[in-house]
Amino acid sequence: MKNQSNYLKNKRLKILQLSKKIIAEEGLTSQIFEKISTKYNIDINEINLLFPGGKSDFLKFVSEQLNIELEETCKKFDLLRMPVHKRIKKILLSKIYLMEKEKNFYKKIFFNLLISKKNISFPNQLYKSVDQIWYIAGDTSVDFNFYTKRLILAGVYSRVILYFFNNNNQKELEEILDLSLKRVAKIPELKSRINLFKDYVPKVFKFLKNSI
Repeated sequence: MKNQSNYLKNKRLKILQLSKKIIAEEGLTSQIFEKISTKYNIDINEINLLFPGGKSDFLKFVSEQLNIELEETCKKFDLLRMPVHKRIKKILLSKIYLMEKEKNFYKKIFFNLLISKKNISFPNQLYKSVDQIWYIAGDTSVDFNFYTKRLILAGVYSRVILYFFNNNNQKELEEILDLSLKRVAKIPELKSRINLFKDYVPKVFKFLKNSI
């Protein structure tokens, strides 16, 4: 079973790699599998079997692989010796660095998540992303703190990622991130935390969050 699982994962990874140039140039269209099949002479039925949920399955796989790559990258760092806000900054910038290498591809994936309505949504993937960041950072909070930390980081994360995809100014991006994390670190009460969340989360995220 393990060998079979690895075989299927490798096949999916191959399709993912082949898709990147097409998606970077043309976007993630409903014909993406047909285009891969035609361009690389791969049986369309094989691709459909690898991603039975179609574009939704593909989007989930892309997000999962990026998260896996981020976790492997962050294992190289001695994060536990850093203050928490510096851990979060290091992890977030590492994710941005990973996406920077194929920015057009990930930009098309990200904005496809914003408009996706079937089986996958931006709020769902946003939660998974910030939850993973806290996990990598060594967060051990439970109950109320567990959720408030993720709620706050969701606002910071979405602001920084949206800036990254729409700008190329790395210095300003880091300044935005530093200011966001600094303000978050100084919040003593839940009321302030909720107000900060409202300030930082883009309108599109709040709309999508209310729609699920």
